Amino acid sequence: CSEDEIICLVREQRVKEQVNYWENDEKVRVMPYDMLDGGKTLDEALKCAYETGGSGTASDTTCCIYHVASVFGPTEDHKQTALDNVMGTEAVIRCAAKYAPNIKVVVTSSMAAVRATDQTPTNGKFYTHEDWNAKSELGKNWGQSYQWSKAESERRAWEISKELEVDMASLCPSFVFGPPAEGSTSSSYSIALVGQWVRGESEVQSRLCVDVRDAALAHVRAGRRSE
Repeated sequence: CSEDEIICLVREQRVKEQVNYWENDEKVRVMPYDMLDGGKTLDEALKCAYETGGSGTASDTTCCIYHVASVFGPTEDHKQTALDNVMGTEAVIRCAAKYAPNIKVVVTSSMAAVRATDQTPTNGKFYTHEDWNAKSELGKNWGQSYQWSKAESERRAWEISKELEVDMASLCPSFVFGPPAEGSTSSSYSIALVGQWVRGESEVQSRLCVDVRDAALAHVRAGRRSE
């Protein structure tokens, strides 16, 4: 791929929508992604990038994977959804290891991985990289299952990346929401929640918010940093 080419991996049912959105940007290619296929669709995308970018090896093409796929919101089986989130993250790191060392992974984690509700910082003052959510319970309700999955996903990502020597960074934003990209619509559950809060339809559940544009910029910078 060219230096600035982007491969956008989305669920199969969203491929057509994203192809239409990016049709005027030659640097963006949209491909289907299944986070539960053990890394198969990600591997196919990486092979495509390396084969069109040079000799087809990781030695002449550098890639950065932004792993932002994690199911957020109520589901029929929130416990299984949480386990799926963890499995999908593990698959990304293992797949990336095939293309090391010229590949970096940026994992979108969450403050939910850092602390549970009412969990105090280890140092008694503020949260650091040494803090982990130690209270959220898998299976208790969809919110706690999600929080558990974010902590377990990041923990496993760090363990596997160190074992397989994959360059990795993680970001832990709080509640992310903001305007959709120009000309697009959003099915974001986060935006739906904020709408409910503003209209007084449900209790405000979070006061720690991050603008999606700031989160996006942080991801780009994390992918470009060498340390």
